Order: sequence, then structure tokens, then C-alpha cells
Amino acid sequence: MVFEVLDLGRKINLTKQRILEAAKLAFSKKGYEGVSIDEIAQLANVRKSLIYYYFPSKEVLFEEVWVNSINELENELFGENENESNYAVKIKNFLRRYIDFLTSKKAISELIRREKTNILDHETWKNAKKRYESFLSKIEEMISEGKKKKYVNENIEPEVATEMIASVDSVPRKTLLRQIEKMLVNVLLKER
Repeated sequence: MVFEVLDLGRKINLTKQRILEAAKLAFSKKGYEGVSIDEIAQLANVRKSLIYYYFPSKEVLFEEVWVNSINELENELFGENENESNYAVKIKNFLRRYIDFLTSKKAISELIRREKTNILDHETWKNAKKRYESFLSKIEEMISEGKKKKYVNENIEPEVATEMIASVDSVPRKTLLRQIEKMLVNVLLKER
């Protein structure tokens, strides 16, 4: 009996994950406004009613996809970097990981690029907005700390640098991303 409950729990979790993955792919390709629940159901190979079982509305589904995507991005960028005390190394690693993420996690990268303005302007997605702003604050905090410890150029405004970094995903020619990474390192960090 216990194994049956565990198997059912895994099956439910797998189904929910399949829906979230299908929704992430759909939203990344067409944006929130361009996708219907029917399309997500078809991609996930589930009934539409099953999506509504897990997510009471398209808005709730989108917000969960967004928050999960930002969580994944943040974990990738800051996970191994937390204990690094040298801010020059910390910022270089962060920028390298960010460019790697943008080029390897195309669905999340495209979702963020396509929808971040809507998230910041839309009152419906308060949790999504709060989560994205928290992510941006973490970048700004890293740059501020680097500046306090004299690794970051004193003329750099952390808020402006954060916005520049966050907009790198909008570069249409992904082949330029490594050059942008080098430019950001040169602009942000002091020569040592």
C-alpha cells in the first residue's frame, strides 16, 4: 500500500513536471499571449482538464513556469559562486555562467527575454515580479560588494550595471555574447 502511494505521488509529480516543461517551451516560443492551454495540453500530451487540476488558470501556470525558470537561472549563476571571496573571480565566473546559461538553456533564455518587460509591468504576476526583482537585487548586491572591496571600478553604478547584464539576453546575435562578456569584465573590474 505504501509503495502504491509513493508510485502515485511520483506519477503526479511527473505529470505536473511534464505540463510545466511543455508550458515553458510554449511560452518561450510564442509568449504568454500567444499560447493557449489547449496548445500546452497537446505538447504535454495530457487533457486540458488535467492542466486545470494542477493550475487553476493560465496565469498561475505561467507564473510557476517563470518562478521555476528564475530559480534555475539563479541556482546556476550563484550556486558555486557563493563562497568565493575574490570578487574579481566571483564576477568573472558569474558572467561566464550567465553567457553559458543563455546559450545552453534556450527555452528559459527566450522566455525571460520575451516576457521580462511584461512581468515588470503586469500587476497580475506579483510573485513573478517579486522573484525577478529579487534575482536582479542579488546581482546588484554582488556588484556593490565588489565595489566596496575595491574590485569593481568606482565609477560603476551597481543598478545600471545590473540592468546592462540583465539585458544581455536581448542580443540577437548570440555569437557576440563572449565578446560582450569580455567587455563587461573590462568595464566592471579594476586592473589588478
